[in-house]
Amino acid sequence: MSNPDRIVSDPERILRLIQTQQICRIALNDESSPYIVPVNFGCTYQDERWTFYFHGARTGKKMRLLRKDPAISLEIDGDYRLIPAEDACDYSSAYTSIIANGQASILQECEEMTTGLDLIMRQAVPGKTFSYRDDMMKAVCVVRMDCQTLTCRQHQGI
Repeated sequence: MSNPDRIVSDPERILRLIQTQQICRIALNDESSPYIVPVNFGCTYQDERWTFYFHGARTGKKMRLLRKDPAISLEIDGDYRLIPAEDACDYSSAYTSIIANGQASILQECEEMTTGLDLIMRQAVPGKTFSYRDDMMKAVCVVRMDCQTLTCRQHQGI
């Protein structure tokens, strides 16, 4: 593996890096090519397992593809900064990158959906609590991604 010094393996540090981001990109399997879409998300790390949550309308391409094939990948990036150099080949970048894959499940139970929505909202607005109207709960799908792998890399450019 190239640049093994950039691997971040400490779960607490990874969680802190994740908590600074607002958007992740999910990649779903479509017939002709991967379908990638940015989504708001929430995340947990319990019993050495990463779990991500996102939501969407009950109808539409994202949920149609998930129902057809629950295999999913996720990407989060941030902290990008160009590191200039004299020679073009010596330019570099500072970054944080998290890539995960796993299986997605569209949640059916109201309690599970609420847990997922709470995590999504806490990612966006830490420290605030929310309630969800019945009509909204009927219109939304909440998805849980159980990660099979998660890798994190960071180059601070120091």
